[in-house]
Amino acid sequence: MNNAVLKTNRIIYIDLLRILSILAVIILHITATLLTSTNDFNTASWWVSNLFNSAARFAVPVFFMISGAMILRSEVKSYKTFFLKRIMPLFVSLVSWSLIYSIFTQYYLQKSTMGAGEFLLSFAYKFILDRNYIHLWFLYAIIAIYLTVPLISRMVKACTEKELRYYLLLWFTVSIAYRFITDCVLRITSESLYVPIMNIPLFMGYLGYFILGYYLFHYEISPKLKNVLFNLGIVSFFLTPVATYFASMYSGVLDEMFYGNYSVTTFFMAAGLFILFKEKDAAISAKVNDKVKRLVGSISKASFSIYLIHLLIEIMVSRRTEVEGSLVETTITLLFNLGAVFVVSYILVKILNLNKIVTNVLFGGKG
Repeated sequence: MNNAVLKTNRIIYIDLLRILSILAVIILHITATLLTSTNDFNTASWWVSNLFNSAARFAVPVFFMISGAMILRSEVKSYKTFFLKRIMPLFVSLVSWSLIYSIFTQYYLQKSTMGAGEFLLSFAYKFILDRNYIHLWFLYAIIAIYLTVPLISRMVKACTEKELRYYLLLWFTVSIAYRFITDCVLRITSESLYVPIMNIPLFMGYLGYFILGYYLFHYEISPKLKNVLFNLGIVSFFLTPVATYFASMYSGVLDEMFYGNYSVTTFFMAAGLFILFKEKDAAISAKVNDKVKRLVGSISKASFSIYLIHLLIEIMVSRRTEVEGSLVETTITLLFNLGAVFVVSYILVKILNLNKIVTNVLFGGKG
């Protein structure tokens, strides 16, 4: 493996993927309201939002892939140390931001007069069930996967490349292909398709993306397979908005079949993008000067913190996107919202990072 690294041992293509993914997450959220506020799928504003949202669907899978690529490299020598340094900071951030968003929702958005005791009971109930705020599900998911890392890291290191490919092929069959087939059957026949043999727990869920990131980071795949995945990724970027349009027209409401994190198009977009950036790593590193690399590293380190804070910023600084807006108006508004939310979130994160205690409590020591 030949990865160009910074003097600080940062891997520039991983940093760029983080930045691109956090921008994509912001796009997903700033386009969500317009996409779900109308069932008229022929307006310019809906199509612009659909195109933006579709192109950003790689974000969550790529975040899981980056996590797998980075954390599975190291050996877990002490369960206690791993828990305290890796899992506990995430849990503290989850509690902190669940409380912040719960207070914000209850007392700022809903103007509630709920007492402290009642609020805490409500908060605890929602915290257990992941109902405090829409984007915090990611922390629940990543914590769950991190709990398996002491075992999974040993497994992937003990596996040969061929064995890892077998795992990924089976995971793709169960979590991506089978899900796509069942989704199609459900929409066409209104009947659920259940094949018991496909219920294989280790080969379901985000763990597959986690291991896929490790595999693509550590191994070179054949040029033929690389081209296939890359080209399918390009096709998926164009196919997702068109397929979403026709599926939504068929359903009469927004159909998110091709938006899902396990969608076949999302998978190929994420895999293709990861492969592309890895391929271009050396070329990018050679062309970018040290100042830009430091800025890229700074933004990349802040990406987790930006993820946590950006929905608060979105409510405060974003402009409303009109359902009947023109193509130009909608595009300009969405780009403004993207830039404003990203820049303000990054600056605020850096200000908060000036205090170590705040950094530890809110961002798990990151940023």
